[in-house]
Amino acid sequence: MKISHRIPIYSSLVIILSFLILSSINYYFIEKTLYKKIENQTNETTIAMGAQITRWLNGKLSVINLMADVIERDFTLATVQNVMNSPMLRDEFILIFGGLEINGSPISNTPTWSPPSGWDARTRPWYSLAQQHDRAILTTPYIDSATNDILISAVATIKDNGAIQGAFGGDLSLKSVSDAVNTLNFNNTGHAFLVTSTGEIISHPNSNYNGKNLDSIFDQGLPSLTPQLQELSSNKTLVLASFQPLKGLYGNDWLIGVVLDKGKALKDLNTLNIYALVGAIISALISSFILFLILEHIILKPVTELTNTATEISKGKLDVNITSLDRSDEIGSLAKSIKLLSTSLQITLNKIRKDRH
Repeated sequence: MKISHRIPIYSSLVIILSFLILSSINYYFIEKTLYKKIENQTNETTIAMGAQITRWLNGKLSVINLMADVIERDFTLATVQNVMNSPMLRDEFILIFGGLEINGSPISNTPTWSPPSGWDARTRPWYSLAQQHDRAILTTPYIDSATNDILISAVATIKDNGAIQGAFGGDLSLKSVSDAVNTLNFNNTGHAFLVTSTGEIISHPNSNYNGKNLDSIFDQGLPSLTPQLQELSSNKTLVLASFQPLKGLYGNDWLIGVVLDKGKALKDLNTLNIYALVGAIISALISSFILFLILEHIILKPVTELTNTATEISKGKLDVNITSLDRSDEIGSLAKSIKLLSTSLQITLNKIRKDRH
């Protein structure tokens, strides 16, 4: 292979390799920056949504606390029933229910609510939950069998001068909450859902996951429930996941989970990487072509001329014109050496001819 071909080819390879190394370094730092940007944007969105959910639920708890205080100030069965029949509770909750400590009998603001025979409020999970706390608290979400709606109850104790006389609460629909969370799509790159600190899914855009554990979504099992983005696999697809806790919600450790399709979330980065690769190849080709032209003009053409001159001298044509003598670089030195060789040969030949005569 000619040197005129080898130099541009080797130069192209060096340029491409240099561009690839530089592109890899840039890709690493850009990816890191983009990850942080996505993480910050995701956290900002989920924190804002979490604050709205917390305010809404805490508002419901405040209503139950207020009603519990009203009952305790003047505890009678009539007071309990009057409070449960209050328009405020009717407007805020789907159903107001409760039971008395003395016999576990049911009380409600809805005449049609009729528990089965033998029903005892004191044996219900919400009753014991209310007794464990000195203020209203939310129960674990559950799916209503009739409406398939996600329900939750805010419950509190009924007291008379500090003595527990029963417990009551109100049913809430989480549909509006879950709808708000489920509409988050992060520019069509993913979705959000509600989950408990134990990994139980409260509300998911795909209702088939409601009530199931997170290991039904992720191939690796239960992920780390932290706001930091983590790369996971879901149904054999690479995803980015984070979990933002709801702050200020008494007695409940809920989180907003976010799952982003990694390919979609990092689409701009992948496009940039392709552009960088194509740019490296094009730059290498252009640089090689320019380098070839420069070498052709500065080195290859003069060397070819001096090579031809040396060939002519070797054939005895000592009066041949020698180019590049005015150059001060290596090519000029080579031309001067050839000139000196030609002169030396002429002197030698002249001497030989003189000696013959």
